[in-house]
Amino acid sequence: MSTSSLNPYESPATEQCAEPRPEQPRQLSGRAGGSRFLAAQIDHGFALVLFFMTAMSLADDRPFQIFPVVAAVSVYLAYYFLSEWLLGGTPGKLVFRLRVRQMSGEPCTAAQTAVRTILRLLEVNPLLLGAIPAGIAILATKRRQRIGDLLAGTVVVGV
Repeated sequence: MSTSSLNPYESPATEQCAEPRPEQPRQLSGRAGGSRFLAAQIDHGFALVLFFMTAMSLADDRPFQIFPVVAAVSVYLAYYFLSEWLLGGTPGKLVFRLRVRQMSGEPCTAAQTAVRTILRLLEVNPLLLGAIPAGIAILATKRRQRIGDLLAGTVVVGV
């Protein structure tokens, strides 16, 4: 008799009838570096143009107006939300062959994209700390994820 069959905590049948384990979903590793940074700059430029076009087209001669500001911020965020949800990445990401994916590799859901977009207000806000929180998170996490990615369960990958 072998010593493994004498072990009271292990069934002798485990060695003979080992069942194959189901394949685990592929875990994606995130992308950081120059291409992601340049993609962010392109996207920020496009989104700012849309922001200012919206604000200026709705503004009039009054000194402070809330509607143009709310509309401009909404258009800025819609740029990111719609392009990532419908195309899998923003135009800047697409230029550099980057995509936003779930951790399993599937395309993001609308809810995941919404979480990423809403968190952008905190981690990439020029009025607060600029993109410093997002940059720190990307450099500090194993899969190169922003805080929005961590909460949404997404990652930016190269294709």
